[in-house]
Amino acid sequence: MASKHSVVLSIVVVFIICTVGWTASANQEDTYHLANEDVFGKLRRPSVIFPHNIHDDTLADEDCVICHHEQDEDTGKLIYEEGEEQGCAECHGTHKEGSSPALREAFHGSCTVCHRNIIKNNNLKAGPTTCGGCHQKK
Repeated sequence: MASKHSVVLSIVVVFIICTVGWTASANQEDTYHLANEDVFGKLRRPSVIFPHNIHDDTLADEDCVICHHEQDEDTGKLIYEEGEEQGCAECHGTHKEGSSPALREAFHGSCTVCHRNIIKNNNLKAGPTTCGGCHQKK
């Protein structure tokens, strides 16, 4: 018969494993609702449903810098730091600051420009390039 200490230790280990597994899966959602009402206030258009899983599957790992980046102080270029990913609103706010565009322009510049470039350069179907394509009524 297992001792009380062994049973408690087993429960703690199972709890830790479940917590770590849940945290890892929760950190990377498949779909995000991009509303950022804390930055934009009341929205004039519907929030954007962003399918991260499609972008993650389509783009190679090195392309994470398109959305997840910080500026390298030495080179001035945008770089990607794996494991340091943050949401766009962490660095982009209501207004442009220095070379960092406002959140609205960062979204529109990254999303629509990338989609248009994919269509133009690869003749492939890409994501939406118009307002109504991203901001869809429910």
